[in-house]
Amino acid sequence: MDGVHAMLEHGIHGTAADGAYSVVLSAGYKDDKDSGRTFTYTGAGGKSTGDGPAQRSDIWGPQRSDQTVDNRSNQALLTSVQTKRPVRVVRGPNPNSLWAPVKGYRYDGLYIVDEMLDSELGADGYKVIKFKLRRIEGQPPLSGSNKKDRQDRMLKIGKRGSRG
Repeated sequence: MDGVHAMLEHGIHGTAADGAYSVVLSAGYKDDKDSGRTFTYTGAGGKSTGDGPAQRSDIWGPQRSDQTVDNRSNQALLTSVQTKRPVRVVRGPNPNSLWAPVKGYRYDGLYIVDEMLDSELGADGYKVIKFKLRRIEGQPPLSGSNKKDRQDRMLKIGKRGSRG
């Protein structure tokens, strides 16, 4: 809504020529690892049920095929590894992250895509492309960056997990 991330249902916005403009870090892929100031981001692809564009149910469902570096969104992130141009990061709800908002989406600043990791089998049994991102110094603190915020978040995660 504020124009931070132009893609409505894709986690990566960018081009192979320019690199990534923004990414959304949420619960889209099981293989994401969010440590706040750094995170491992799973690339795009592997969720569609056919040759056509992904359907809404595909985007939130399990991975169904290998991701490839040829995917245009993964190409954008690979260009960002090379250029080191900052990428806007938006965090969405993720019950497994102490840094994610409980609901809604939040702009969390500028990050550098440091590297693309070797592809490996992900949690759903298919190859995933992963990227390491690091927050640029000198920005306002992240929500969840102090001890009280993390404790409050852990309590919320624990309450959700105990609801059978």
